[in-house]
Amino acid sequence: MNQNTIVNMVGKTPLFRAKNLEKHLGISNIYLKLEGNNPSGHRIDRVAHLLIKDALSINKNTICVAGYGFLSRSLALLGQYYEGIKVVLIFPKHGRERKDPIYENDHVTIIRHGKNQIEGIQYSEVLCQEKGWYNATLGIDNNILNMTGLSYISNEIHAQVKGDIDSVFSLMSYGFSTSGISLGFRSLWNQDYIKKIPKIYSCTINEGNVIYETYKKNSSKIIPLKESKLKLNKYNKHLLNFDSTIAQDALESIYDANGTILGISEEELLKYTRQFKQLENIKFSIEQGYAIAGFMKEVENNRIKNGNHVIVLNDGRVDLNVRRVERSELEMSMDELVVQMDEWLMEYSDPLEEIKEALETAFKTGYVIMAFYNNKLAGITVLIHTGFDVFIPTYHLGYIATKRTIKGRGIATQLLAKAIELTDGKVSLHVEKDNQRAIKLYEKMGFEKSYVRMIFKSE
Repeated sequence: MNQNTIVNMVGKTPLFRAKNLEKHLGISNIYLKLEGNNPSGHRIDRVAHLLIKDALSINKNTICVAGYGFLSRSLALLGQYYEGIKVVLIFPKHGRERKDPIYENDHVTIIRHGKNQIEGIQYSEVLCQEKGWYNATLGIDNNILNMTGLSYISNEIHAQVKGDIDSVFSLMSYGFSTSGISLGFRSLWNQDYIKKIPKIYSCTINEGNVIYETYKKNSSKIIPLKESKLKLNKYNKHLLNFDSTIAQDALESIYDANGTILGISEEELLKYTRQFKQLENIKFSIEQGYAIAGFMKEVENNRIKNGNHVIVLNDGRVDLNVRRVERSELEMSMDELVVQMDEWLMEYSDPLEEIKEALETAFKTGYVIMAFYNNKLAGITVLIHTGFDVFIPTYHLGYIATKRTIKGRGIATQLLAKAIELTDGKVSLHVEKDNQRAIKLYEKMGFEKSYVRMIFKSE
């Protein structure tokens, strides 16, 4: 992939309608914001991308971060697509980070220092001051930048869901997601794009809920996590750091947005995530499933009503990502894309110049929808704007082409569903009379035979 492609992938995450979960819980409408479809497989790519841009804007080509968490991996991954960028990672001397080929690239340097991440953070500050490096370690210096990056999630949710958003559930660790999502919706509300700010639920360990209740009673006193009787386990050891200004910002954001922190026990986390995985084919790690557990717990306690509810999964992903694509995002040339479509359309193809004209028109006034299977192009739909509102449907589906070697993934179905969503159902299409397979799919998706299309053929 080139820089343009990888950068355009950041934040282009799908919003998945969890219809099986809706049926199971008796609640609608439930949407899953799948942040695992970012390039590195995690929401943190949004932040890493802005950190790299910020470093380049002030002419700093070396970015330093302490710890081997999601941010380190994201910076290492994205950094390779920016010319001249070097990434320095400070790992504990005796740490056991996971083996990852991304750390073996030439643009990545690993320095072993200290017994833990705290000592690594302190050392990274010294190195950045001495060598003039960019300090990307999450903290006070880049708090606003981190929240800004995550605020874009709110804009995407607003663009993808029709109508008001009633609630947003996310996992809370250092508070960036809570503050960022709150900031995004407040900005939309301030610009009159939305009429109300959704209630924000920050889902975390039980101790987080106790601390929040204390904050509501007396905002001048926050109980540091180290003073609480927290039992660490593999699911919660990465969560929460209330002994910081970041947490103060997070608590204020929740309080101001009429939100709340939901405490989830280890037993509840396992119970609800197991139920969910039996219902929906979404991949995510259990320790990132607090938002799912929080939503299901609230429904079980009869505190959620029908509406538009969004659950943000930091590493939730699907193998198939279907989304609208702008021309500037193309990794291949227009001619190469035309040839690819011609190959996939096979006997139902048109002359190359016709396909190209349709693509160019769709990029200007219509929609080009692409399906990516494991981040590789697997299908494309071309929607042409007809210029009419009533006389004929506003959009015409000119082409739908899929990679024939990928079977059983419902690529054509997902492309059609996205086309119907984007056009609000105001779409028509043509199909060859002998293409019974396509006709059955179109009828299944709600299309009906309306008339026989006849084309004048001159001698």
